[in-house]
Parts: sequence; structure tokens; C-alpha cells
Amino acid sequence: GNFALMGVDIPALIREFGKRDVIHFVHFRNVQDLSGVLPSTHFVETFHDEGMIDMYDAMQAYYDIGFRGPIRPDHVPTMAGDSNDHPGYSTIGAQFAFGYMRGLMTGVAKNGRKA
Repeated sequence: GNFALMGVDIPALIREFGKRDVIHFVHFRNVQDLSGVLPSTHFVETFHDEGMIDMYDAMQAYYDIGFRGPIRPDHVPTMAGDSNDHPGYSTIGAQFAFGYMRGLMTGVAKNGRKA
């Protein structure tokens, strides 16, 4: 998310870092720029399917580099019915995020088998 706010192509950056074998842990998140100009420091964190990053392309890049390390959602919005005791780490929001990520992983892996 932070790199996207700098105007970086996220899948290309994942592939570049993957070549150097420097990705050890992934905080998977999406953001939306509120300023209209990149680089930006005025943004909100969004659900994975609502931000400015194509998360399918990002997941595809992790698949392409053979990433097999830990990956988890990071800073999810609080959903209705959930407490905001730990902002950014809503239980219901995290469940949505894990399901979305699992769906991306499944789709990418199935597409990879067809190639």
C-alpha cells in the first residue's frame, strides 16, 4: 500500500524484490489515494477489493516469483457489528480479508496450472 502511494507499479516491484529474494513476509493491504496526486500522504486503507492496487495482479506476482512465506491481511476496515477495540484489526474485517486472499490464491494457482 505504501509503495502504491508513491506511484510504484506493485506487481513489477514484487517481481523485482522477488529476483533479489528479499521478500520474507507479506502484509497484504490496499489503499485509496485521497489527494489525486502521487506521491500521496493523504489516503485511507480500504478493503482489498476497493483500493487502487489490482490485488489479483499482486497475488499473481507473488505466485510468479514462487513466494511461499507468510502472508496476512494488514489494517482492515472495521465492519458493522465488530468492535473497534483494535483499529485496523477488526475480527470480521480480517475474516473478509482472509477469504478474499484465499480466493485470489486459488484463482492464481488454477490459472497457473493452465499455462
